[in-house]
This record gives sequence, C-alpha cells and structure tokens, in this order.
Amino acid sequence: MGHLHKLILVIGFFGFVSNCDTKKEYTNDITANMLCYTLAACNKTNPTRVGMIGDSWTDLLLGFPAVDTLRVQLEKNHGYQITGATLGGQTLNAVFNQGLHFQVIDQAGADIHSIILSLGGNDIQARLSEYSSNPDSVQAARLSTIKSQLRTMIQAGNAYKTSKYGGQPIRWIIHGYDYSNPFKTPVILNSDEGCKSAFASAGIVLTDAEVPVFSAKQLDGFNEMLRGFTKEEPYFYYVDLRRTLGGPNVSNPELMFDCIHPNSLGFSFLAGRLAPLIAPITKEGN
Repeated sequence: MGHLHKLILVIGFFGFVSNCDTKKEYTNDITANMLCYTLAACNKTNPTRVGMIGDSWTDLLLGFPAVDTLRVQLEKNHGYQITGATLGGQTLNAVFNQGLHFQVIDQAGADIHSIILSLGGNDIQARLSEYSSNPDSVQAARLSTIKSQLRTMIQAGNAYKTSKYGGQPIRWIIHGYDYSNPFKTPVILNSDEGCKSAFASAGIVLTDAEVPVFSAKQLDGFNEMLRGFTKEEPYFYYVDLRRTLGGPNVSNPELMFDCIHPNSLGFSFLAGRLAPLIAPITKEGN
C-alpha cells in the first residue's frame, strides 16, 4: 500500500477518532506523532538505548494505533522505550536510501546499543509477477540482495555510531515473519499483499492447496537466509517467530488482521515470544 494512500486514510480517519479517549496521545499532535514515529524525526527529545526500523509489522497506519503492532506491544506490555522509524510498506532499499538507520542513531543518542529490525517482507513480495516464470531463481536473487543490503546497513550504521559516539558497535536484531493466511479477506482497499487474490492478479496460477505452500516457501527461504547470515555478521542476531500463530503453512485466521498482518492478539503472542528471546541482547524490558 502506498505511503500517500495511507496518509490520506489517516487524515480522513482523524476526524472520526479525535474524540476517542484511547487515541488522545496520537491525536494531540498528529503531525509530530507521524514524523517521530515513522521517520524518527523527534528533535532528539527522547533518547533511548534501543532503536527500531520496521515495516507494517511495527506500524500499520502512520503511527495511528489501529492495531497494536509489534512495536506497540513491546512498548506497552514489555517495558521498552524505542526510538523508531517504522512505516508500513517500508523496504530495506528505501531505508538505506533515506538514511533511516543514521536517523535512528542520531535521535536515540549516545547510549543506543541495539536496533530491532522488522524488514524484508516487502522486498520479497514486491513485483509478484516476476515469480510467474522462474520463482526459484527470482527468490534466490532477492534473498541475495536483501542479505547484501543488510550487511551494508549494519556496517555503515556501526561505523557511523562508533565515529559519532564511540563505544561498542550496535547489535542489530531482526525477526523473521510468521506464516501468512492467504485465504483471509483484504481489510484495506487495494491492499491485498500476501492474499490469494494478489497471486492471481500477478499471473501466478495456483490451486487452493498450492497457494499456502508457495507463500510459505517465500517466508521459509527468508528466515533461513537470516539464520545463515548470523554466521557471517558478528553484530547481527536473528529470532525465528514461525509457528507462533499456527502453521505451517498457514497462521490461525482468528489471530490475523488480514492476509499478512496479525491482529492485536496475534501481535501480543509474537511480542510475548520475541521479548524474552532478545532481552539478553537488549538488556531491556520487564
């Protein structure tokens, strides 16, 4: 889903929720919230030891709490204070080109020691039509690109951090995604990523039995690439979240918001699994 489309939805929805007490923190200053939450443009007002760069698993709708995503769960229920650049639709390539890893380091301040990454899903699923002819070679090429981009971001980010603040390099923690449920109905108009309809629109002809297998193969390949990369990059850590919500190859529909995004309950289970696994690395949380 395009960032501009999301912005229009948020502004249109703003009037509807402005009198809802549970959203006051967001609606008090919608512009400041969006800039701080999605781009880590917080005017260095809240230094933290942990940063986050993520996609829609960490922010589904420009900081508006429509679903309590992974970032919200960590902050609300697990004692984390996070400086983040989290935005639905984000890709590794865009993060690097925009310098968001540098921005998070700048805004978090000298005590930052860990950055949590929720990235890669959009890089794998973009331009689905390319998979129609030779899916194995397309997936292999994309995984190779993702690994190269991760390596460049980590090494550049650590060089920047140690040059600016001194001390130890940052520990970069990435989680793999859990299985999708391609048979769910898309919730957001014109946003059917990971859904059966998206594969059909891309010209990928699959039976109902083949759809979850195809989707799971993408996800498993991504997770295994991340696992292998931990042996190559000393400051890179990987957490496997598969089978938290069910599967393989399909997550429990009652824990899914749409085809690829968990709902608030689903994200609570994911955060409950993630938080204790990363606590020895981040030294944060409760």
